[in-house]
Amino acid sequence: MKQYILIIIFCFSAILASAQGETYVKLNFLPAISLGETADFSKNISPRGTELEVDRFLNETLSVGLSIGWNLFREKVEGESFEYEDLLITGTQFRYTNIVPLNLKVKKYFGDFERSPFLGLGLGTSYSRQNNDAGIFSFVKDQWQFNISPEVGMQFVTSPDVMLLLKIKYSYSFEANNFPAMSYLGLGIGIGIL
Repeated sequence: MKQYILIIIFCFSAILASAQGETYVKLNFLPAISLGETADFSKNISPRGTELEVDRFLNETLSVGLSIGWNLFREKVEGESFEYEDLLITGTQFRYTNIVPLNLKVKKYFGDFERSPFLGLGLGTSYSRQNNDAGIFSFVKDQWQFNISPEVGMQFVTSPDVMLLLKIKYSYSFEANNFPAMSYLGLGIGIGIL
């Protein structure tokens, strides 16, 4: 896992080093609702979500960039039984789903720069991990998956150096090696440095 973190840091550093004023760094708070097979394991609304974006404008209406995020979904389930290999376990379960998407992104902006709606699409990978803790037992499975993340939003420039961001983002990670598809819908509120 450390090698992936170093690769991510290197990629962000390379983009920032080549910046000449058209690069923007945004930090988003991204609470989310688990959907599909993610909700089958841990269904809830999670306030635990963040995202770091770096966008570089190619022209006034198009940007490319990178994003890395993290969302945690958790649920307490009482009295249900589940099977794991040859074991049947009954009791209170604490289920956790961690999803860490890493995407290359493209965004199309409509309107003037000061107040601009946008559409975006992210393609990349995500690391997903599910923990099921029941009593003294802890069952963990994880997987790297192909990820696609469309989004729609609005950015507001509030001062010469600061922008605010509102967006809705859908994240879908495809099933891989018998690990279920992961999906969620996030509502992002962010701040950017120009």
